[in-house]
Amino acid sequence: MTNPNAMEEDEITEEEKQADTIFTEKSDICQSLMDRYSKSSAPQHRHLIATAAAVRSIITAEDLPLTPVSYFAAVFTTITNSSEALDATEIAALSTLLSMVLPAVPAQAISHPKAVEAVSVLVELLQNRGEAMAASSFRAVVKCLGVLVGFCDLEDWDSVKLGFETLLKFSVDKRPKVRKCAQVCLERVFQSFPSSTVTKKASKLVFSMFKSYMPLAVRLNSSTTVDGSKPENLEIIHMLGVLKLIVPYLSVKVSLNLLLELLKLMNAQFSSLTRHILKIIETLFETSRVEVIIPEADNIISSLSSYILLVEKNPADTVICAATLLRVTLDKLGDGDRSSWIRNLPLVFRSVAEPLYTSCALEWLLTSEASTASQASTILKELVKHHMDQRFLLISKRMALESPESSAIKSICAVFENALSTCEGIPNEQILDVISVLFLKLGEISYFFMKDIVLKLADLTSLSNGDISNTRHLQECIGAAVSALGPEKMLTLLPISLDAENLTCPNIWLVPILNKYVVGASLRYFMEHIIPLAESFEWASHKVKKSVIQEDLQAHAHGLWGLLPAFCRYPIDTCKRFRYLTKHLISFLKKNSLMHESIAISLQELVSQNKSILRSNEGDCESNTCSIKDSMMQSSGVAYSKKTATKNIRALASCSMELLEALTDLFFSSPPEKRLYLKDAIGCLSSISDSSITKRILISSFEKLDLINGVGEFDNEGNHTHASIDQEQGDSSTTEKDKRRCVTMELASSLVEGAKEDLIDMIYKFIRHTLLTADEEGQCEAYYALSRVLEEHAWFCSSQFDELLELLLGLKSPENIALLRIRFTCFRILLVHALKVCLEEENTKTFLILNEIILTLKNPKEEVRKVAYDILLLISSSLGNSSSLSSEACHQKLISMIMGYLSGSSPHIKSGAVSLLSVLVYKDADICTSVPELVPSVLALLQGKSVEVVKAVLGFVKVVVSCLQAKDLQSFLTDILNDVLPWSPVSRNHFRSKVTVILEIVIRKCGSAAIKLLTPEKYKGFVKTVLENRHSKGSSKEAKGPDDDMEEKRTNSSSRGSTDYTTVRGHKKTSLSHGKRKREKQQPNDMDSGMKRVKKDRHSNFLNHEKQTEAQARGGRVKKDMKRSSRREERKKLWKKQKKTNK
Repeated sequence: MTNPNAMEEDEITEEEKQADTIFTEKSDICQSLMDRYSKSSAPQHRHLIATAAAVRSIITAEDLPLTPVSYFAAVFTTITNSSEALDATEIAALSTLLSMVLPAVPAQAISHPKAVEAVSVLVELLQNRGEAMAASSFRAVVKCLGVLVGFCDLEDWDSVKLGFETLLKFSVDKRPKVRKCAQVCLERVFQSFPSSTVTKKASKLVFSMFKSYMPLAVRLNSSTTVDGSKPENLEIIHMLGVLKLIVPYLSVKVSLNLLLELLKLMNAQFSSLTRHILKIIETLFETSRVEVIIPEADNIISSLSSYILLVEKNPADTVICAATLLRVTLDKLGDGDRSSWIRNLPLVFRSVAEPLYTSCALEWLLTSEASTASQASTILKELVKHHMDQRFLLISKRMALESPESSAIKSICAVFENALSTCEGIPNEQILDVISVLFLKLGEISYFFMKDIVLKLADLTSLSNGDISNTRHLQECIGAAVSALGPEKMLTLLPISLDAENLTCPNIWLVPILNKYVVGASLRYFMEHIIPLAESFEWASHKVKKSVIQEDLQAHAHGLWGLLPAFCRYPIDTCKRFRYLTKHLISFLKKNSLMHESIAISLQELVSQNKSILRSNEGDCESNTCSIKDSMMQSSGVAYSKKTATKNIRALASCSMELLEALTDLFFSSPPEKRLYLKDAIGCLSSISDSSITKRILISSFEKLDLINGVGEFDNEGNHTHASIDQEQGDSSTTEKDKRRCVTMELASSLVEGAKEDLIDMIYKFIRHTLLTADEEGQCEAYYALSRVLEEHAWFCSSQFDELLELLLGLKSPENIALLRIRFTCFRILLVHALKVCLEEENTKTFLILNEIILTLKNPKEEVRKVAYDILLLISSSLGNSSSLSSEACHQKLISMIMGYLSGSSPHIKSGAVSLLSVLVYKDADICTSVPELVPSVLALLQGKSVEVVKAVLGFVKVVVSCLQAKDLQSFLTDILNDVLPWSPVSRNHFRSKVTVILEIVIRKCGSAAIKLLTPEKYKGFVKTVLENRHSKGSSKEAKGPDDDMEEKRTNSSSRGSTDYTTVRGHKKTSLSHGKRKREKQQPNDMDSGMKRVKKDRHSNFLNHEKQTEAQARGGRVKKDMKRSSRREERKKLWKKQKKTNK
């Protein structure tokens, strides 16, 4: 059977919603209500309008203004004088009207005595007539009370007491709407109290009411048979709901007393009150000062810990909430009471950690939400990060381990050690992650507290027979131990050794982890311990007869040798030990080929990390005490200052000559794959070495390989023709010399970074000689070396600009794509440099570079054209990367230079320049607005009759209308229509279809009305036809699904034969069949890697007409060839037939 009271509570009438409407101070309430409800037939609306009209007549009769204050006075007088005579309907209308009027009454408009009087009248009304009132009427009166209390004297408790008590009473009412309204009003009143005296008295009243519910709360909390959903038991739930709202505003004393009472209700087992209690405590922690929590911290921790310990019996969300509160409690203690914090630290960790990793807790985790274990792990990690910092704990490596802090850490570590012991098999990732954080936070002192944990982790690894490839989290945990302890202490706990009797290698599984996680180690330790250990494995492998064991021992030795790069990762004794290490490195380079790559990587590590510190921003540091750290340094606590880095660089430079000579000798005798990493190592060392050393090494290499004559000059310059002839005739000596030249050029390119002017001049002479005399392979290396010189030494671009251009332009443009690309890289650097330095003389010569690019993109081979487009985009990016005004000016200067070709006489060059501009606009459409004369200048070319130029311009226009926003396109719309539409009658070369595509894009962006208005009269018929076709397409799409629509778009796009911006060829083309055009998916083929970053949805606007026409031509030739072939076959058959007949 349905409960009528429940139906009444759930019903939300329209006037109740409008009771929250806020009118202005001058609003005529009656007129507003009549405007809103005059057409409503609902009885409550008619009563409300009638009541408002009656009140307005009273106000009018008194000759008062129709303001909310006047309405309030009239309504209040009516309620005061006639409360006993009013029926339920009239009370409902008056209370609703009053609840709408009061929020619009200005502040201070109602005097304190009048507000107190009004409160007493409304309270009396609730007491005398409340039982007969509907819930909506009751709610309206409660809302009025909340507003009227705000008009009382808020610094006088007697003034607000009655209204406050009434609101507090109804804040636990059984009717939801009444209760909610009272709670909101009560919170608002608490917020408005300016006096601490009034706040204290109000807090006492709230606490007194809560105390009255304590017997019921204790009974509900202690008994599992009591039904907490019964009406008589719900009031305590409602009371706790009130406390959640107002606990931030309670006085300190009451907050402390409230916390004590809540802790009494906090049982170890879940009850119907637990969630409410935890929420109140959480709110109390967020808003209260430390002095509220510290006195009861022990009780808080004890209660919450007891609750967490019964993890398998309590809901997961409440356990996580309790654990979070434990963490917050510990945070508060750490800020206020250090002794209590140290005392409770182990208990909190044990409470949060232990239950989550016992067997019953693991079962609980598996049956609860997937995020619960992760949340628990996060809480533990936050506890570790905040409370286990060795600086915060004030513990040093030399401090006695009997201090309270040390005892606390021991207890915490014992918790995690116990967790590892109780787990069956490898622990889950949550506990391993927490242990990893603990290692990293304790740092070096973890050696004193976490030894047993390290041994436990090693035992777990042994269970997997040393194979930790599938145990990522275990490996990361051991890696965190390596980062914290360092390799010396780690290998003290887990020594790697060779058992001479059975030839086993305990703990050898640790080597890959050391290789990945060692940072801030000692070079001395590597030389004194790792090298002898690797040599012992190497010697043992020579004495073993079994090949399998021999290979294992050699692999172990190689793994230990391979630890060199790890020990060179921010070592702590570089300046002291590098000279001793150099002797070992040179010996390894000469004897141990397995060490070559490790040595090269190690030298790069040492040089690069110190240089990066010296290059760091001075503003981020305080003189030489600033620590520069990467991610691995941060995890291990290793600090490098600029002073340390400077000393390290000096130590490295002092040994660079011996290392460079050894690396150079090895470089020339190594295969190409080895030269890659050797070259990088040589480059790093040369960048910190004296330029005279590297110059001497380079000259020595020239002399050894007979590349220079007795006077130091390169022979046979300009005799590339004879060299080519000799090579064709099989001259092996010339071929060998070319190979030596290539290898030497590789070496020269690696010496560029730190080279001085005299060395750069020598390298340039060698580059020039190689470009003029070598084959393609040698030229490729020479171009690369030249690009390195131009990138690293801007002064060389300025001083040798003319000679460089003369050299590069004097060489024949290669057909090899790799060679062409690196040649164009040199052009790019020179062009960007010339535009940025803004030298007029150099700028005039940069046209020669643009000529080369334009001529290249007219090449019939697609891959060759792509190189030209790639380099143009890189030039544009280089000029546009900076946000400075000079960069913008350089970018516009490049565009102006390309536009200069538009006035040339050659259609070939004109179309190429237009294609270049198309690429730039496609990449950055803002060019059209930043260079406003660009679009008109290109459109002017449509006045000519060159088919090649017209094709390029129409492609350019299509790019413009596709890429520009509608608002930017408006400014060019007139010029585009006037210049493009004259080509609409021309059907040859697909001009009509191209114009149609452009017009459709413009209509879609700017609207048909704007197009009709700007279209010349002569072409309105064509535009009308395009619009009709567009409309018919739209109608047909309505009957199709999205897949059909996309297919139609592809078909139409292909059938239009629209040109790509890269299309510049003008030879005769035949057309493909309609069926083949439907099947072909046209996409731009001349887009580089930079273009791929442009929005993909634009690609459909740039179809590759050139590729299509080539296919057309091929298709036509194939058909003709097939016809000829069939005729030949017919003639052969006829001839054979005649021959048989004659026989």
